Amino acid sequence: MSTESTGGPDGAATTRIGDPVGIEYLLGLREALSDLPPAEVEEIVEDARGHLADLSDELGPAFDRAAVRDRLGTPEAYAAELRTAAGYPARQAPAPRGRAATSWVAVAALVVAAFFMLWAGSVLWKLGDRTALLVFVAAVTAGAGFVTVWSEGPALPRTAALPSAVALRERLDRARTDGGATGFLVSLQPGWWVLRALVAAGFIGWAFGGGGSAGLVTALVLAVPSVPLSVLLGRRSAADRRLLWAVVPLNAFAVGLLVAAVLTQGQDRTGDAVSYSTPPGLSLDGTTVADVRPFDAKGRPLSDVYLFDENGRPLAVDDHSCVDEGVDERYATTSTPPAPGPYPRGVRTTDPTTGRCVTRPPQPLVVTIPQTTAPRPTSAPAAPSTAPSTAPSTAPSTAQSTVPVPAAPTTTG
Repeated sequence: MSTESTGGPDGAATTRIGDPVGIEYLLGLREALSDLPPAEVEEIVEDARGHLADLSDELGPAFDRAAVRDRLGTPEAYAAELRTAAGYPARQAPAPRGRAATSWVAVAALVVAAFFMLWAGSVLWKLGDRTALLVFVAAVTAGAGFVTVWSEGPALPRTAALPSAVALRERLDRARTDGGATGFLVSLQPGWWVLRALVAAGFIGWAFGGGGSAGLVTALVLAVPSVPLSVLLGRRSAADRRLLWAVVPLNAFAVGLLVAAVLTQGQDRTGDAVSYSTPPGLSLDGTTVADVRPFDAKGRPLSDVYLFDENGRPLAVDDHSCVDEGVDERYATTSTPPAPGPYPRGVRTTDPTTGRCVTRPPQPLVVTIPQTTAPRPTSAPAAPSTAPSTAPSTAPSTAQSTVPVPAAPTTTG
């Protein structure tokens, strides 16, 4: 026997029951009263706990299972006396063993549904639309469990009489009485009702309003009705335990969303870290260059031109302008750098008829070549020549030449 004496509010000694004898008696009492409303059962158990504490002080070392049953009777007989005193009808005959099996099936469905909802919430950012499949499986499983326990009534007497359910209630009762970390968490239940409402409002705002200011406004608007509804649902589920087959999976989904939000801080919706990397190829004012169209000083188009930077590196445009149909865009690009010239080489585009990537040849282009009188720097001095010069005159001029460029044949890639 294990008891602990503490000082009561008036200085009298009180005894907290923590021995197997008292726990066994209270479990039997709960099972005998499991068909009554949960609030009534808790009140009766608390009274019985006090009687056991007084009996423990009175009997001392003689406090054992036989002495308790000799003074108070069996848990079933003690429960029958309390029923009569409170005006409740006698307990009906215990349910057949097959009914207990259906209760176990309902509990298993609740656990499985909660697991799938927790999974769906925690991987929402990675799976995207495929998360709906997990939610669907969880909803079907929870619905099957709800249908199974519906006929038991709000108190769920058969399910509540399962040994695991009785042991869990007794453990929670001890946690509330003894305090500690578990008791502290149990006392935070109303706060969780508020938090899950805010999580639900934020999720809906993110899903339908986007991640910007519109989503934030949507979440704030939805939080106003969702908080009282969540609190009402929590209080209602304490009276009608059948609602647990909806509340527990939703709670698991909210927990999964919170975990995912913490783990994906600093990441975008695809799960990749938010960072900026320079796009491959050439770009002009932030826009990718798809092709280069070189011209000479007379405005005449050039072909088979290679371009290099000041370090002799060839310049290349982006070669991933389109993706063939049936190829996932996430895996279409590779780490291979774009191939350099020669230019012009056309623009890669998607054929609307076949869905394949084709190279659209350079289209006719009208350009304006600015004329200047300033000498152009050269990398090496020109070699002397005795041939008659045919170069155009370098006389000062402010004229501009506008030349149309003919189209080239079409090629496919």
